[in-house]
Amino acid sequence: MTSSDTMKPALASLARTCEAIANGRFDEVEELYQVITDEGVEVDIRALAETFSGMVVQVEAREFHSSQLIAELTETKRQLEAAEAKLRKENAELKTRLDKFEVTYDKEQAQAEIEQVSDSDYFRSLQSRAKDLRSRYKS
Repeated sequence: MTSSDTMKPALASLARTCEAIANGRFDEVEELYQVITDEGVEVDIRALAETFSGMVVQVEAREFHSSQLIAELTETKRQLEAAEAKLRKENAELKTRLDKFEVTYDKEQAQAEIEQVSDSDYFRSLQSRAKDLRSRYKS
């Protein structure tokens, strides 16, 4: 068997495996390891297969890392949505409580209360005492 006879199946296997990897199918990566370990295949082809297998490991590591990040982001989003819902509920409750404490100012009612107090005997006596105290303090 000539070296080209052993090289053609190795190259065909390498080409199929690389095409599968390019299409996101990593299940055929075992064929790369067969090419790498086959001493009947030229060193350059085995080195190429080894390079591709290293690339596959890196791609799988990135995909794993990306899936972890996505999972973390999904969980963070869920937590933020829960916090937002809680804040909306608390805001609604606070608004309801604030509406209950709403105070209105009625000018006419206030004026009537002022007149009622100022027309009382007690208020007039306080005014008189304050006037007396001021006149004594001045002299």
